[in-house]
Amino acid sequence: METTEIAIIGGSAAGLSAAAAVAKRWPDKRTTVIRKVDKTVVPCGIPYIYGTLGAVDKNLIPDAFLSKIGVNLIHDEIGSIDRAEKVLVRSDGRQLQYDKLILSTGSRPFVPPIDGVELENVFSIHKDPAYLQALYDALELARNVVVVGGGFIGVEMAEQIASMSAENGKKEIRLVEMLPHCLMMACEEEFCLVAEQELTRRGVQVMTNCQVKELRGSDRVEEVVLADGSVLPADVVIIGIGAAPNIDLAASAGLEVDARRGVLVDEYLRSSDNDIYAVGDCASKFSFLTGKPSGIRLASVAASEGVIAAGNLYGVPMRKTPGAVGAFATKVGKRSIAAAGLTSHAAAQEGIDVVVGAAVAPNMHPGSLPGAIADMKVKLLFRRDNGQLVGGHVCGGDSSAELANALAVAIQARQTVYDLSVMQFATHPLLTASPVQYQLMVAAENALIGA
Repeated sequence: METTEIAIIGGSAAGLSAAAAVAKRWPDKRTTVIRKVDKTVVPCGIPYIYGTLGAVDKNLIPDAFLSKIGVNLIHDEIGSIDRAEKVLVRSDGRQLQYDKLILSTGSRPFVPPIDGVELENVFSIHKDPAYLQALYDALELARNVVVVGGGFIGVEMAEQIASMSAENGKKEIRLVEMLPHCLMMACEEEFCLVAEQELTRRGVQVMTNCQVKELRGSDRVEEVVLADGSVLPADVVIIGIGAAPNIDLAASAGLEVDARRGVLVDEYLRSSDNDIYAVGDCASKFSFLTGKPSGIRLASVAASEGVIAAGNLYGVPMRKTPGAVGAFATKVGKRSIAAAGLTSHAAAQEGIDVVVGAAVAPNMHPGSLPGAIADMKVKLLFRRDNGQLVGGHVCGGDSSAELANALAVAIQARQTVYDLSVMQFATHPLLTASPVQYQLMVAAENALIGA
């Protein structure tokens, strides 16, 4: 029987981060990553296959990464886990014995139970290069494309297919979202409107407050029927409305699981079996800000969890997960939008009374510099009772993402309006706002004085 000391099932963000951390912390341990796909795609880069990159093979993580850090790689699917004997059974019956196991089996796209989803040319977003190539081939021939779901995946797919449209012939692209705005679960409403405006400029028809009732066609999809009875022509339909944790393997092994939350883990990311950890999309999560169960599934959270679990395999003292903050970023057309923590709507739902501070300034100084965005905006949310930062939202240039990252760190450090109003920072004419208009500090000061 083949043996390994540390086995990692899954080779995307969580699994790769865990493997890299294991190689650093436990270099003398034999480590094996088992994944069922031949190649690993960059998850967040999937939409850009269909526009900016122009090919599936330009969005792959080289396997050499694992060999360079001394980690063994097996291309196969694990059919079952024998926890008593600590044995993984491969698809062909071969066995692999382990000492410690990290599950990073990820998630699968949620596909709604509506008529017609089984038709040809109806796609969701799978992290499988062959599947993504089939979608690419279908899009090249399509003239009517309907994207269902206005979250980050849906918005980015629509925007990138618009780029493909410009190169490969005119396509009618419609984005259907059941909420009042795209990106509404993560971003402030005013920034959602910016994203919708940019999509419209790119030639995407944004249809909010709309719900899909059924898909029609003989063998291949031909129409999308909305709840109001209107019918949209469709050669390709892309469904991007969320994901569900992959828990089948864990459940069959007798681990405690929840269909919505995932493999149930403690604060150390241990499952109900002390020698098995679960990380990434397949694992349960809680909110850093509220302590309640969280449905946030992000590559950044997965990477953090991979590092924590790897350190905890044999480590003392063990590290705890702080919970999911939720930091997001995207670029739509010429505008970048990013967020960390709660939106105003989410804060209200949680019963958290907030004080809001905002600041608008050019992202360069002076604002007359070529390429400057005159109205880069930061909006910060602080608890009224203790001044703690609970949310930050940015819209403007490409530095928006790093500003949101800084805000995510500030949230995790439990910094307050008083801290941010006197923060010190780096500035440069080509890279940031003026030091007297630096949006993070000014927004905090405005919240503090009620401006």
